[in-house]
Amino acid sequence: MSAASASGNTSPRGDKRREAILAALDERLKTTALDDISVADLTEAAGITRSAFYFYFDSKAAAVSMLLVVINKEAGEAIDEIVTGEGDFRQRVHAGLDRLVARVLQVEHIYRALLTARTQHEPTREMWDAGRRYNAEPVADFIRAERDAGRAPEGVDASALAEGLIHINETVLERVVYHQEAPREQLLATAADMWVRTVYGRPGPEVDAGPSPTTTTADTADTADTDTDSATVTTFESATQPGRTS
Repeated sequence: MSAASASGNTSPRGDKRREAILAALDERLKTTALDDISVADLTEAAGITRSAFYFYFDSKAAAVSMLLVVINKEAGEAIDEIVTGEGDFRQRVHAGLDRLVARVLQVEHIYRALLTARTQHEPTREMWDAGRRYNAEPVADFIRAERDAGRAPEGVDASALAEGLIHINETVLERVVYHQEAPREQLLATAADMWVRTVYGRPGPEVDAGPSPTTTTADTADTADTDTDSATVTTFESATQPGRTS
């Protein structure tokens, strides 16, 4: 991982100092929560002065935000598998999420720190939101294509719907990095089902997309479930937390 390219400073010496800070942060995060790491810890480990640290970053949260590129790359690859992969859509969603979870668990210390930084540092939150919108774009294009082909019903704005689906992925990741004992297969199966039902308004795209001679209350409820991304995320959280009902 190299975060140096994300900065306008192209000095080789500057790059080395920045990389030293990020390497020290990465190492400390493996054993210590972000809130418990001091700038002095990082400067000592990186072999730089305090003023040098603040030349590159205005806070610890700003430094950890540089590591967001790692997570966004993995999330983007999972989305590619979901929207352009071969085979059944439900299986692609499941496989893409499974791969993303496995990769994030390899750097779980970074993800936990980013969740903390997102609440403390506005630029980090803006970067996070921008990454979500970027990863939602190919999902929105996929939804539009499925609607145009008659396989998915018309509904709310595809971009807004796609961001709601990315929120589901984020909820899965947050749960597994903080609760690794959680039933992973159940989480993935529930998330995949919500992706399918949100896009297609039913259990899968293989069902004929034309008008049905009879419309049941259950069918109407399934379609209504796609109206808001916030409702989707709330339902997911209820379905995957013991003791809660939707």
